[in-house]
Amino acid sequence: MEFPNVALPDGPMPYADVTAALAQSTVTWDDLQWIRKIWDRKIVIKGVQIADDGRRAVDLGADAIVVSNHGGRQLDSVWPTIRVLPDVVKAVGDRAEVLVDGGIRRGSDVVKALCLGARAVLIGRAYAYGLAAAGAPGVSRSLEILRTDMSRTIKLLGCGSVTELNASYVSRDRW
Repeated sequence: MEFPNVALPDGPMPYADVTAALAQSTVTWDDLQWIRKIWDRKIVIKGVQIADDGRRAVDLGADAIVVSNHGGRQLDSVWPTIRVLPDVVKAVGDRAEVLVDGGIRRGSDVVKALCLGARAVLIGRAYAYGLAAAGAPGVSRSLEILRTDMSRTIKLLGCGSVTELNASYVSRDRW
């Protein structure tokens, strides 16, 4: 297996080299500045967990950020993304889109994230489980389950659509 979009002097990067490459790499804020200088399209930064990092990413040219703890697999003691989301949203303001992932298991989780200011919610495991269980029809079914639960949750809150959601519908006391 190869990554044809990662061109090395002797050809595409073999899949087996990814772990070694990641172990040798360190991404810094200077890298984001450099990327912004050479890339005139949208930049999305994933892995923001701290309000100041969200603000800094936007200051350096990010168009959007993803509040993410990478599924809790990279650092096992970081806060759940739903807990840090409001602080990051506040720090970024309306200067960039804020998305979130991590811990999204049902439609009500999506609604909570939207209430707390996320512009969009990434649902990696939900569709991955559907895909593993039944291929493309499983993905469709997973999305249908999420949509149905979102719709029910929004109605139970007394809202007509996601545009009516806000932080008054959730309590941060549990996190």
